Amino acid sequence: ARKARIRQIHELLSKADRMTDPADDGIAEPGMVLTVRFDDTGDTETFLLGTRGTSDTGLDVYSVNSPLGSALLGATPGAHRSYRLPNGGAQQVTLLAAKPYGAHPPAGSDSRELAKR
Repeated sequence: ARKARIRQIHELLSKADRMTDPADDGIAEPGMVLTVRFDDTGDTETFLLGTRGTSDTGLDVYSVNSPLGSALLGATPGAHRSYRLPNGGAQQVTLLAAKPYGAHPPAGSDSRELAKR
């Protein structure tokens, strides 16, 4: 198990210098910061759509293999999607925004303050 983890870390590091932000085209894909609205409550959440091993972003990271991540993959702002909850129910969400991680304000930043700069 340890050798497999070391191999996985080496693979991640070898790809790290080649990774770039996805295009700023509004399409939900790995590397995009997504803002969604939960249609039943109106609550919103912003998170990074990432892959296993993505961390230290200051944002929650949802895998493309998670129920929410896979439902949103390929969506554009305004798209309504649903996914299954662990209890078997369905959750409806609307994608509000999809921006490349590098174009997203750092977590904890007030976007109104950044706009003034």
